[in-house]
Amino acid sequence: MARVSKGNRSGVEEKGLRTVRSLDVYLPKRGLPEGAFCKGCGITYHNKRWQAETVKEHSCEVLCPACQRMEDHNPGGVVTFSGPYLASHKEEILNGIRQQEAKSREKNPIGRIMEIKDEEGQITVTTTEDKLAQKLGREVFRSQKGVLHYQWSHDQHMVRVEWMR
Repeated sequence: MARVSKGNRSGVEEKGLRTVRSLDVYLPKRGLPEGAFCKGCGITYHNKRWQAETVKEHSCEVLCPACQRMEDHNPGGVVTFSGPYLASHKEEILNGIRQQEAKSREKNPIGRIMEIKDEEGQITVTTTEDKLAQKLGREVFRSQKGVLHYQWSHDQHMVRVEWMR
């Protein structure tokens, strides 16, 4: 009998058995050894979290989820900025995006911008996490107004964010 408990991230597949908390393929199912070191960006796995702090002794070298996503070219979020307003405020918007990423990385070093494409009349930003994509869209909406849309793909842990003005 399949049931899902409300208000809880994990559900019940079969009676008495719990499902995995996160279905994100880039997060390890059993965790990593304390002091694991990302050979791609240099962050450390400490207290069950990826942290920017350095640890003297490393237990092993791995790729963090952000570096794995970048290597696979598989973003967790895609943010598109467009509209006639964008051309005259492009630098201001790009600076806000970079500041928001830097602020976000202080708390979560695996939330990163993968790429910023400045195409004719449109800027597309890909991120390693869906939460960062949402924050970038929300930050530009707060500072520049306009119209903001979110489209989630829950089975792939991805969000598409569109801002227009």
